[in-house]
Amino acid sequence: MSLVSGPVNVSSVTCRVVQRQPAAIVELTGRLAGREAREAERVLRGCLADMPAVLLLDCGGLAIDDCAHLDWVREVFADAARWPGVPAYLCGSPNDCTLPAYPSLAAARQVWAGAKPVERESLALPPDADSCSRARVFVAQVCARWGLTRPARLAQLLTSELVANAVTHAHTSLAVTVRRYGRGLELSVRDDGAGHVPSSLGEDPRGFGLQLVDAMSDAWGSSATGSGKVVWTRVAG
Repeated sequence: MSLVSGPVNVSSVTCRVVQRQPAAIVELTGRLAGREAREAERVLRGCLADMPAVLLLDCGGLAIDDCAHLDWVREVFADAARWPGVPAYLCGSPNDCTLPAYPSLAAARQVWAGAKPVERESLALPPDADSCSRARVFVAQVCARWGLTRPARLAQLLTSELVANAVTHAHTSLAVTVRRYGRGLELSVRDDGAGHVPSSLGEDPRGFGLQLVDAMSDAWGSSATGSGKVVWTRVAG
């Protein structure tokens, strides 16, 4: 479900994925003359969906007419802090742009040379009803391997609800990921379906499933991934 790592032209900006793991490095070159770069944003969100240890956006070869044109980057960085919960930095950016930054990609690489993604395991599933039970078994096995007994049953229930939601509404292949989050777990289900999950469930037609996730999670949400979306939930250990 990863995006192709070749060059992508975005009007006068070229976006290239240099590296996806453990640090995601994306290079922007050309001239940014407007406030939107939708294809570049899609690529960045696709990299974040792979849950790297850090996102480094190399702007050393990018001419920026106005720092306000980086507002879309600011939004992506803010979303990255929420999910997957990783830091993001500009590299070689103008000094007056108020975003986390390193003077160059080389300086950022030196700082993050030993970066490692948080431990996680993933399972690819088809969009059918059996995927709910397969997801529950997968989560139980991961919890057993990691010696996490307290959140195991709740983690299975929440994952099953997320998979059922994706099977019903996305109709695409799925990726279930169990990731360590502090002493607890983060569970996520990624799909390639269009649309989004509403932040408010008051009038959500998907009904009880996500309301249960909302009630029983320590935190949950959804994020765009470039090719679709991911819905995630966190439970304490």
